[in-house]
Amino acid sequence: MSIVRMKKISLIAVRSQKDALLRDLQSLGCVEFSEPEPVAEDAELHDLIARETSELEKYRSDQAGLIRGLMLLDRYAPEKSGLFEPRQEITESALLDESGAAGALALAERLEHLDGQLKRLSVLETQHKSLLESLEPWKELTIPLDCNGTEKTAVVLGTLPAGADPEAVGGILTAAAPEAALLAVSSSKELHYLVLICLKEKLPEALDALRACGFAPSPLKDLVGTAEANMEHTRQRLQEMADEKQELYRQIEAEAPRKNELKRCIDLLAAKIARAEAAERLLGTERAVLLSGWVPAPEEPKLLEVLSKYDCAWSTADPAPEEYENVPVKLKNNALTAPLTMVTEMYSLPSYDGVDPNPLMMPFFVLFYGFMMADAGYGLIMILAALLVKRKKPRGGAKNFFDLLLMCGISTLLFGIVTGGFFGDALKQIFGLFGKTFTLPYTPLFDPLNDTQLVLVGALALGGFQVLVGMAVSFIKQTADGHFLDALFDVGSWWLLFAGIALGALGVTWWVAVAGVAALVLTQGRSKPTIIGKLASGIGSLYNITGYFGDILSYSRLMALMLAGGVIAQVFNTLAALTGNIVTFFLIFLVGHALNLGLNLLGCYVHDLRLQCLEFFGKFYKDGGRPFSPLKFNTKYTTITK
Repeated sequence: MSIVRMKKISLIAVRSQKDALLRDLQSLGCVEFSEPEPVAEDAELHDLIARETSELEKYRSDQAGLIRGLMLLDRYAPEKSGLFEPRQEITESALLDESGAAGALALAERLEHLDGQLKRLSVLETQHKSLLESLEPWKELTIPLDCNGTEKTAVVLGTLPAGADPEAVGGILTAAAPEAALLAVSSSKELHYLVLICLKEKLPEALDALRACGFAPSPLKDLVGTAEANMEHTRQRLQEMADEKQELYRQIEAEAPRKNELKRCIDLLAAKIARAEAAERLLGTERAVLLSGWVPAPEEPKLLEVLSKYDCAWSTADPAPEEYENVPVKLKNNALTAPLTMVTEMYSLPSYDGVDPNPLMMPFFVLFYGFMMADAGYGLIMILAALLVKRKKPRGGAKNFFDLLLMCGISTLLFGIVTGGFFGDALKQIFGLFGKTFTLPYTPLFDPLNDTQLVLVGALALGGFQVLVGMAVSFIKQTADGHFLDALFDVGSWWLLFAGIALGALGVTWWVAVAGVAALVLTQGRSKPTIIGKLASGIGSLYNITGYFGDILSYSRLMALMLAGGVIAQVFNTLAALTGNIVTFFLIFLVGHALNLGLNLLGCYVHDLRLQCLEFFGKFYKDGGRPFSPLKFNTKYTTITK
């Protein structure tokens, strides 16, 4: 039940020391800055106290530019790296060293400039390729494209739709302008490419007649010289642009060794952004700044040691009960319970006056996961995968995930040994291919497929035990909060009833169950103002027994997933063995068990999560907590070493 106790801190510091103080608080990483309280509606006070400002937008803009530069290097000069490649380790002083920041910003700006040139060349390249395609049908034309004719004749280049008959169109043209001629240059599936020659005074009549047939003047009339000459010039220009692009690529790739420089500067700006965001939560006067926030009580001595170096005044105090809703929550975890934080955060953090569920949930979550998977082969794969990734030193959520995978893998391995499952019955089938019989060197405690009833009873027993643990946590929490009678009436009465039902089922006596029913009827309506209301609520509370039995029955999913995984594994093994060939056996074996493992990893996690969040948390958990977010270093590309 280890939610870290928080203390509220109020501080006044000299303005000239603000930046240094913020840097030290960030290095310490244990102070969360609260939003400042509104300044009183006093004109004189408003003139004295104002909210602090910072260069936050500039830092964000600079960081965005660096990120774009890094993305350009990743695009044009990619490097092969693993999914969990270790981060570069760096000291705090090296991270905060701004001597290389100007160079990194200049590099990012240069990379964007080079990328802009590449984009411009790509656009021009597209235009020139389009022009080359447009010139291709006219390459046999020997007259210049800009030829307008002679003193008395006009020359017009144009096209007709492929469906038009050039001879019929020629007849229409002759009727409109007898001296005109329509000469074919080339044809494609879409168009006929033609040259119109006619007297200048007849050009309007000729064009009108041709337009009626779909004739369109060519847009190439602005080009100088023949089509072939223009095509040659365009090819040369495309080659020049290709060479220019290659040079730009080379210049960008030459900057690839400076990726780490960009990454360090991105993390430097992340630190400056965090400080700037914190600074904007301060109130200030001409000579002082005012801070209010939260600090974990165990970290208070370290904080006071830092503050003693500055000209400031401060006070710390425990939050009042009415402030609990706004108090941030930090869970005190160890190596075993920390991985369960990802499960808790998927649901909701506990309220400040609630209970940390991680140490309570950890044994159940890991036990249930192994119970459902129950295969030594799958457990070994999970353990090896977790250990391989942990060598890369993942951080944050990834670290919690693979720590949890390791614990669940160990549980799965142990249950696999207990049940005798190793990729289902793979060893038996493999030995059968060679005409031999395989027997385990030990006797499993139970076989899920043959001892189904035992597995079901065990699953329900585990569920009943977890439900009772949840009720016990609720009893202890209410008692610790000074509500012993509420705990006795709301939890103790149900325990009395459950004990009575157990004794009655064993043939001892039913009077204890009767006492439990009486306790519920007499106590569950105690908050009602009238006797009739008290009795009605008390009698109605007996219906909740169906909820408890429903919760316990929900744990039958432990048996269902254990059986499903085992049956699917055996089905794939049987299908593989039917081939009678060891090579095809292993091909089907690998594909089938990869699918089964993937489905079980996800299915067991989801159902395990459901049991914890609904059946277990519902007995004691008070959610709604807000995560503790102190001013600290939150690096993406580097790891700070002390």
